[in-house]
Amino acid sequence: PVPARAPHLPERLVEAAGIRMDLQARRVWRGTRELELTRTEFELLELLVRNAGIVLDHSTIYDRIWGYDFGPGSKNLAVYVGYLRRKLDAPGAPQLIHTVRGVGYVLRED
Repeated sequence: PVPARAPHLPERLVEAAGIRMDLQARRVWRGTRELELTRTEFELLELLVRNAGIVLDHSTIYDRIWGYDFGPGSKNLAVYVGYLRRKLDAPGAPQLIHTVRGVGYVLRED
């Protein structure tokens, strides 16, 4: 007989650049500090954490988070990145979300 397989459990924790995310409980920490994020902020941060060190272009982020590209004139993504930066970046701590001009954003520790 074939041994029974354990049921496939969804990935629960993702980590990068000092950020820890519990995907099932929808909780986020930078170091020991827990952050309160909206649904969109959480999804955007999850995308950046899963792709840490990789520059994600604007259209990829729009497609993954909102399901469509708002177009080159939209400031929607920049606004949400600003919200995340304010919540993530403690005074004296290095910035984690970096802008790559004309391309997109990347999560990395410098």
